Amino acid sequence: MRRAPTLALMAASHTPFVLVNRAINPLVRGLLRSPAHGLVSSHLALLTVTGRRSGRTFTFPVGYHRKGDRVTIGVDWPERKRWWRNLSEAAPVEIWLAGVRRAGTGQARGDERAGVTVEIQLDGPAQAAPPT
Repeated sequence: MRRAPTLALMAASHTPFVLVNRAINPLVRGLLRSPAHGLVSSHLALLTVTGRRSGRTFTFPVGYHRKGDRVTIGVDWPERKRWWRNLSEAAPVEIWLAGVRRAGTGQARGDERAGVTVEIQLDGPAQAAPPT
């Protein structure tokens, strides 16, 4: 009788992680930018981070918790993700929360072993999101 692979064995391979991101993230991005964003925007947002060295921008869905003008993002599998490293020092970010684009300053706290959390302090008033 075959045993089901454990979570630790599945996490050891990067392939499932990449496949899920490439298949699911574009769908979630589209949903969060659509008029139907209310289905998931109470717990998912789009975060845009700029690479420290490359200057490229990356936009991807993240789970979040918000308290006033502070947004907290827990980074699952931080050893497999690189985006949070761009926030090892405080840096500007953009986040779409419930259909509204907000600017802020993000900073990562923690490390791959202890876990990583990104804290975002939102700037100024909200801006309406442009039509998609």
